[in-house]
Amino acid sequence: MPKIPTFTTEARPTAEAPSIQTRTQIPLTQTIGTALAPVTKAVTKHAVNEKNLENKSEALSLENKALLELTDVFEEAGRLDNKDQAFNIVQNKSKIIKEKYSNLASNNAVKNTFDNNFLSEVQKGIFKVNNRVSTNIIQTLDNEVNVKKNRLLTEAYVSDNALALNTIQTDLELLYEQNYKGRIDVDEYNKLIQGIPGEIQVYEVSQLISSKPRQAYSDLMNKDKFKDIPLQTRISLINETKSILIPEIKDEYKNFVAAAAFGKDVDFDINFAKEILPPRTFSTMMKEYNNVKDTVADVKILNTISNKDLSETLDNMLSKREKSKTFIEFQKEKKILTETINDRNEAMATDPIFFLNATNDDIKILSDELQNETNPDLRLQKKKALTEVYVQTQIDMGQPPYQIKVMSNSEATSFVEQYKNGDQNMRIAMLQNLDAEFGDYNSNAMLQLTNAGLPVTAELSSFFNNPKLTERFLSFDSEDEQKRLKQYAKDNNITFNDVRRSIRDNLSEFEDVVMRGSRFNTSVALDKMDNIVDVLSYYALNEMVAGVSQGAAEKNAYNLINNSFDIQDTFFVPLVYNGQSLNSGHVEFVVEKANLIKDFYVEDFGAVAFESSDEDVTDIKLNEAMIDQLKNFGEWRNTADGTGLIYGIVFNDGSFGPVKNQQGEYLSFTFDDTSLIIPGTDKDIDLDIRTKSQQLQPRRGFPAVSESVSKLEANKGSEIIGRRR
Repeated sequence: MPKIPTFTTEARPTAEAPSIQTRTQIPLTQTIGTALAPVTKAVTKHAVNEKNLENKSEALSLENKALLELTDVFEEAGRLDNKDQAFNIVQNKSKIIKEKYSNLASNNAVKNTFDNNFLSEVQKGIFKVNNRVSTNIIQTLDNEVNVKKNRLLTEAYVSDNALALNTIQTDLELLYEQNYKGRIDVDEYNKLIQGIPGEIQVYEVSQLISSKPRQAYSDLMNKDKFKDIPLQTRISLINETKSILIPEIKDEYKNFVAAAAFGKDVDFDINFAKEILPPRTFSTMMKEYNNVKDTVADVKILNTISNKDLSETLDNMLSKREKSKTFIEFQKEKKILTETINDRNEAMATDPIFFLNATNDDIKILSDELQNETNPDLRLQKKKALTEVYVQTQIDMGQPPYQIKVMSNSEATSFVEQYKNGDQNMRIAMLQNLDAEFGDYNSNAMLQLTNAGLPVTAELSSFFNNPKLTERFLSFDSEDEQKRLKQYAKDNNITFNDVRRSIRDNLSEFEDVVMRGSRFNTSVALDKMDNIVDVLSYYALNEMVAGVSQGAAEKNAYNLINNSFDIQDTFFVPLVYNGQSLNSGHVEFVVEKANLIKDFYVEDFGAVAFESSDEDVTDIKLNEAMIDQLKNFGEWRNTADGTGLIYGIVFNDGSFGPVKNQQGEYLSFTFDDTSLIIPGTDKDIDLDIRTKSQQLQPRRGFPAVSESVSKLEANKGSEIIGRRR
């Protein structure tokens, strides 16, 4: 193990700390106690000072904590308007706070210091509370005075109390005297009394601003009225009135522009608008106002004339304006008139009834009379009369027959919603009422309602003249009934899809015609056919429940359609039309009339040729080509509303173009048109033309026209006509 090194030091022990030398020297004549006396006195004094600081610190801490609670007391008391109550709160709650924190003091010195300081803060707080309560008392008095003042004014000017009106000045003077005299400065009191007439007038104006702001503005601008209202108050009231009138004027202008778009010249005070509106707002308005005002009469014309006259009329209107207007004015008015035609065309294609109500004053009057009629019989009469006007007006304006409507879109939607929410009895009643209201235009109404979402069961019921069948169809709208019938099929090993397939296969001719007329709307047509087949399938299952065999039940179902329509190559004729049964002679006549027109009279109709993209093609060539197309590519189809037939040309892409003559009339006729007049002409069909001409053989075994007409005439008096119930 290595040896630990050792060394020897030469230092000697001493009582002094290293590097420190004491210079304290005690004289030989003093004892140690005598020598240390000054030191003891200094230490004692220091200890006393330290204790005093501790006491002050403790007292201050207690004070700060106490004052946090005391402040809340002052706030509570300062919200009152009664000094006795306020001082009681301060006295009682401050005492509790003082005792709470005073008892926490560690010694009497702390306690005394805290007590003195706390009481000092209480005194200062009482002074502050006193001032606040004084203010509150005055404010409360003012509030109560104002409440009574408003009551007096309301009684005088709103309640139409003559006595209160005559005494209002005196009543207010007495109110102020009782509550303010001797309590406020004399000058202030006199000023208050002198201001009473102005106060009354301010109240009058305020009421007028609320009820008749235009009159209020006019009166305020009249220096001879409301003379006692101070100028600054008057200016404030004028500005207040303007703030109310600005949105009113803006709405009036919007209504003016909207009405002008329908050809209605609604009054609008442009000069008054200038007074009220901000300059920038008015400037923007004026840029449009004159153009709208100058075109409203022509807009009315464009909204009412026939389609065939639109182009020429617009050209004449623009020609006159181009000569008399600046370039910018002309462009603005050209835009208004051109948009008018575009808006008209869109509205007539989508919601013509709404458009007619908005643009035709006579129709609007009839519509309002109908809405206000409470007598059921008179209401029904007015409804039928209005419907006739709707239809005739659309015809006069050149509306295509298949686009003629008898109710607005909102009416159709409302009907469908009500129908869907009703029970079976209500639905039957609604369909019966529909038939009663629209009569000959029931098909038009049903088409609109179907497009608006009316269940296909309702549409199907219109195909038949059978109330019991209608009830059965409507029962299939119930999901419970559908589930019941499907469960029956399942329990009896009957496949629902097999039933559907069989029915649809036997409706192929009907479906072909439906799809032919819906070449560019196949999805809608397919959906409708699907719904029809579904309803007929439920009908077949219901027959099976009653004991009918599956084959017979399916046949009964599809024959409901096949036996209700006479189906031709490109169209069908319903055997029930507008709730009335058509006899065989009538149906044969419709078919033969269509064939005769196609084979012999399409040229007499005077169809206008479609435009050609080739500018080199002359009008003569176009007309020759048109005649050739009419004969070789023309065909009859059912109108969209189901009321009749319309003739047109089938183009290479499969689209169908209805033909029109120079008068804008379509080559079409309704199923109840038993005349022999060629549509769009004053020429009669020659009953013997097929016999005279050997060019064509009768189609599909139809009887000669004379035979069909004779049969129709013979059966006119014996037709079985019934309405859907």
